[in-house]
Amino acid sequence: MRFDDIWISGTGGTLGDLVPIGRAVEDGSYSAEVAESTGMVSVSQSADAPPEMAVTAGRQALKEAAALGTEIGPDTLYLHSHSHFQGIDMWPAACWIGGELLGTRMAGMPMTVSAASNGSLACLEIAASMLSGRPELPAALITVADRFAPPTDRWYLSPGMVFGDGAASAVVTRGGGRLRLLSCVSETDTALEGLSRGDEPFRTAPEPRPDMRRRTREFLAGGELSLRDVRARSAAGTADVVSRALSDAGLSMDGIDWLVTPFVGRALFKESFVRPLDDIPGNTLAELGLTIGHLGPADQLYGLDHLLKEDLLEPGARVLLIGTGMGFTFSAAVLEARDA
Repeated sequence: MRFDDIWISGTGGTLGDLVPIGRAVEDGSYSAEVAESTGMVSVSQSADAPPEMAVTAGRQALKEAAALGTEIGPDTLYLHSHSHFQGIDMWPAACWIGGELLGTRMAGMPMTVSAASNGSLACLEIAASMLSGRPELPAALITVADRFAPPTDRWYLSPGMVFGDGAASAVVTRGGGRLRLLSCVSETDTALEGLSRGDEPFRTAPEPRPDMRRRTREFLAGGELSLRDVRARSAAGTADVVSRALSDAGLSMDGIDWLVTPFVGRALFKESFVRPLDDIPGNTLAELGLTIGHLGPADQLYGLDHLLKEDLLEPGARVLLIGTGMGFTFSAAVLEARDA
């Protein structure tokens, strides 16, 4: 879908301590062979609970947006996304985060968007669509946050990546900002849903230590889809949403200055994004991802915050965001930096 007057007026991001991968190799948590394959340098590990990190990132985004004149009030739409435990079971984290950021009396309903690792783009698409269709909404606030502390095994939770702790935020509005959203599209291939389910039975309580790699092996052993099929369908999903997002924005890949993808290991980055797209911009945040890890749903919004805070975007520069999530969902969005 093309958007004509949707902007990001503020962003925020926070990480934990950057712990060298060599430390995990030394203590036996991570193998040297796998570390060489992924190319991971360090990973973010935080002592803060995800809602606390979300508040930190949200305050940064709200401060930036306020400096540009964005009005944030109790009628602001608020969306939160995560893929993992938020610190308290059976608890509406979005209501607490919303109260900390927007006040105790809110005109609408804080909502949690469940999209696994595709939470950044899912929230962005929902916020943009809501603002386009409801003129009484002045703005939307998005937060995304996750922490992968024990008993979760951040090193081997899913093949080809290491999971890091962090949060990101964005204020979405109309009428101007730092980045203009040109387009955002999504699609889903539920034939790949079993990659994250395997032969798991439905339980009456959460699994203490999910083993996503085992589930993937079980799914492939079932024989419905081969590994080649999975890679082909994944490549097709990524290529399709990118093609549609570029078309809706009236651009080709030649018009993109920066690419922001999920923060996965080096081999998985090439397999999942370089190969399906064939031609990608020279500027990516892949190396940044190797220093912080996969932040669950926060990668893309954290990436935008990094580009802005490090002053890496020239006026008019275009950014392509790609999101993927278990289920299996694919999203792409094109944004343009404000002209000087």
